[in-house]
Amino acid sequence: MKVFAAVTLALLAVVAAEDASAFVPNASPLLKSPKRSLRTTPSMKLGTNAQGLIGSDLEWPEFDPLGFTNNISDETLEWYRAAELKHGRVCMLAALGQLVQSFWHLPDPSGVFDSTDSSFGAFNKVVSERPWAAIQILLAIFAVEVLGAKTQAKPGQAPGDLDFDPFKVRSDDPEIWEATQLRELKNGRLAMIGITAMLVQEAISGKGVIAQWQGLGQS
Repeated sequence: MKVFAAVTLALLAVVAAEDASAFVPNASPLLKSPKRSLRTTPSMKLGTNAQGLIGSDLEWPEFDPLGFTNNISDETLEWYRAAELKHGRVCMLAALGQLVQSFWHLPDPSGVFDSTDSSFGAFNKVVSERPWAAIQILLAIFAVEVLGAKTQAKPGQAPGDLDFDPFKVRSDDPEIWEATQLRELKNGRLAMIGITAMLVQEAISGKGVIAQWQGLGQS
């Protein structure tokens, strides 16, 4: 069952990477940031149509060492931005979940969902003891992906805009809205690095994030 769990995790990663292919909307005014002054850094080789992209001129200006933004269309660039936003959002939720699971679990009398604070351990346990629950999770992910892809494919839809704003964070002020977009982008990038580190540490130590810190205090 551990092999099946590993394969399922791999499939989830593939789905998360591939489903962004549906995010190819038309050009959007939210894609560009006209108010920022750019500093030229030829060594980074940022593509012409990517100059002014929100998040491209901070900390490390025009950072594109692999040349992803060179010689590509606006549609491809928007695909990249939608994929980056989507993976950043998923990773922010995953990083939060890694911390929450150490303090709170779903109530379950059988003990399947509340017997470990390790994400790998919890996943293996659900797959081995509740395979239908694992299938339901996969189906729910698929349903969310289909709905998101359908919304993103609307003509003129901005990259990453899924028409979902329950907390009304979107502002009518262009500067405030740009700052909000930038915060999401930067936190998403940090979360992608952070959750990768958390999972690597857990795979090596066999312990969740909080358990590792508690272990450091006891040593």
